[in-house]
Amino acid sequence: MSVICAKTQALKILQVVPFGEGHIKVTFNREVTSSDLKQYSLSANRSIVDIKGILTTQKKNYNFPNKARIQIAQYNKTTARIILQAIQQRHYQIRFSQKNLYIELKSKQKIQKEPVTPKQAKQAGKIQQARPKKRIVIDAGHGGRDCGALGVLRVCEKVVTLAVARLLKDELIKRGYAVYMTRDADKYLGLRERTNFANDQRADLFVSIHANSVPKTSSKTANGVETYFLSTARSERARRVAEKENKDSIEVMNYFSKQTFLNFINAHRLIASNKLAIDIQGGILNALRQDYAQVLDGGVREGPFWVLAGALMPSVLIEIGYISHPQEGRRITHREYQKLLAKGIADGIAGYFAKNP
Repeated sequence: MSVICAKTQALKILQVVPFGEGHIKVTFNREVTSSDLKQYSLSANRSIVDIKGILTTQKKNYNFPNKARIQIAQYNKTTARIILQAIQQRHYQIRFSQKNLYIELKSKQKIQKEPVTPKQAKQAGKIQQARPKKRIVIDAGHGGRDCGALGVLRVCEKVVTLAVARLLKDELIKRGYAVYMTRDADKYLGLRERTNFANDQRADLFVSIHANSVPKTSSKTANGVETYFLSTARSERARRVAEKENKDSIEVMNYFSKQTFLNFINAHRLIASNKLAIDIQGGILNALRQDYAQVLDGGVREGPFWVLAGALMPSVLIEIGYISHPQEGRRITHREYQKLLAKGIADGIAGYFAKNP
């Protein structure tokens, strides 16, 4: 499934929406990337983000708690400007997702200037030891009577996902996490059973592992790693991938009831899932590209994946590669490649928790 990015299409800002404390979501007419932006700081508490595009709405001015402010206006004929400022020192974070740009103002943590006494260090150690382990549920896609996609080596997707899930479990346990698997054998599970299991385990994260594919009648050149999080987005690419992963239960789900359920997605969980997806996608690419420099970045995307809908914690669905691709389909069956995938996912999870303890 290839994506044609219409870079020749003029970039337009269609909507700007505030949400949460110090967050805005900017929606464009086409997919936006870092190449469309220019960022620089004027002072410790005032930054500029220039966008090579046209603001089609009126000038916006958003005031947030602690005197934080975000302004967006048309700077000149070809550039829209976002000004981020606050009285207190703050930094900002930018995330991309298809046609959306998320900007978040974040308070800078104060640096402890006083030396830590031995008594304080000992007490901090006790607190660290008492802190419960992060609980992660790994979901190996498909299983049992559900083969998933059939790869170029005639290997079922369910076999590959379970192999990677087991390696990921071992890697995460080595790093001190409490890890649970929805399935640790070749057995069938319904989509709702998977997130119900994660909820019962009171998991901090839910990670579902899959392998992408294209129909037999399509070109076999589609390849790359993609990470998805749940939303009501309906891009053609997300629709096709979600249709493949949802087919296990879509026949028994009423379409409108599913839509209603998705419309009540918790906004905070969506943001957290987006952050998790970004960290995992980056972790996988960094790990794989040490030995496979040409691995394609399929990006972080959002879509209506039913397996994620019931999760009460941040959750993502990872497409670890295209099992239908002549080269990539072989690689993802090799144990050494699977180990790199597992390490990359674990690195992404560690990165997420480092920024979101």
